[in-house]
Amino acid sequence: MKTNPTQTIDELITALSFIVDVEGNRKLYHGWRVAVLAAECADNLTVKQRREIFYAALLHDIGAVGLIRHIIYFLRMENKRSQTTLLSHPIISAQLVSTIPKMNRTARLILDHHEWCNGLGYPRGRIERHLPWGSQLLKAADSMDIAMRYHCHGQLNMMKAKLMNLAGKEISLKVCAKAITALKKDKLFHNLLNTDNFPRIFYRIKNRVGQIYIPKGIDVIGRTLEVVAQIIDMKHPFTAGHSIRVARYAMAIALAMKLEHDDVTRIKWAGLIHDIGKLTLPRKILDKPSSLTRKEFTRVKKHPETTQNILEMIPTLREITPIAVSHHEYFDGSGYPLGLKGEESVLGARILTICDAFDAMTSNRPYRKPYTPAQACREIQKLAGIQFDPNIVKIALNILRDLGL
Repeated sequence: MKTNPTQTIDELITALSFIVDVEGNRKLYHGWRVAVLAAECADNLTVKQRREIFYAALLHDIGAVGLIRHIIYFLRMENKRSQTTLLSHPIISAQLVSTIPKMNRTARLILDHHEWCNGLGYPRGRIERHLPWGSQLLKAADSMDIAMRYHCHGQLNMMKAKLMNLAGKEISLKVCAKAITALKKDKLFHNLLNTDNFPRIFYRIKNRVGQIYIPKGIDVIGRTLEVVAQIIDMKHPFTAGHSIRVARYAMAIALAMKLEHDDVTRIKWAGLIHDIGKLTLPRKILDKPSSLTRKEFTRVKKHPETTQNILEMIPTLREITPIAVSHHEYFDGSGYPLGLKGEESVLGARILTICDAFDAMTSNRPYRKPYTPAQACREIQKLAGIQFDPNIVKIALNILRDLGL
């Protein structure tokens, strides 16, 4: 399968940054806005340094996906030190990013993006002289975005006053001056307030910054998708490891079916991100210990459509889209989102349907204990020809039964 890793990783990071900032029907654009602000503050740095800061900004809060609400609602409070749930998110974000090839320097900037120049930040309490310049700019951009949302009410003078109040405490005087200059340039402050027009501004800055070059010859796409899978599963504690397990089960079944190498790869990749649309669902639905209401279940049933919308932002992975989107289609046509019947659903999706159900049955849930692999296999056998493709079931059960050994 021909891929351009540089282009694919760029599209993946951009889409991931966007989707973790969607709450319900609201597009928050926090990562994108911080990236634009940080890049504009870094206009005097080298192209490479500016690029690293831009991508660090896109990914700086992915470690906070497990919070019960989006991180911006916590960051707006003044007493940040008292919010113990936030203290670890820079570490988690940096750890996740560091596993993506060629992203180590970006991860280091993320680690220190909540440090204050006076040493009262977190997670390490470092002072200005020990902080990377990129982390300081990232901190300023993060603070500016929160201030623009909750404190400054669209007035540049109020924003300048807020930054001056932070100078010498959270950010240095030098960083403060850079931030104020950036806000004035090309009416950046007012442009950021225009939500409808913002994506155009973001992509203009992004194209100017350029992509992080990823050499061919390493499985960077697969490894990055595994990071995305971890982020997806952080949203809901009971699904920890779900996406990676589904991908591995599906890959084993595809190999047993003697599919071509490229088909096995597509199925594995689709398995890793088949639930990315669930990132927009609120935790109160995902964690609910009782049956969902009809309205709540309708929202859950929309996550494959959301997955499709996200994957449309990643054109280089268009081949895995129908596999990932159709994992809730049933063999008898009673599934969703399109009600596809039999082989109308692509082969990879029919494999994922079995793997997704098997892992759901064998995992703990708020409302029930997990099935054993043998019990889950009996349920899958009962639903062969109804929910699952009976021909794939014959092969899959020989693999899934052995997981109980």
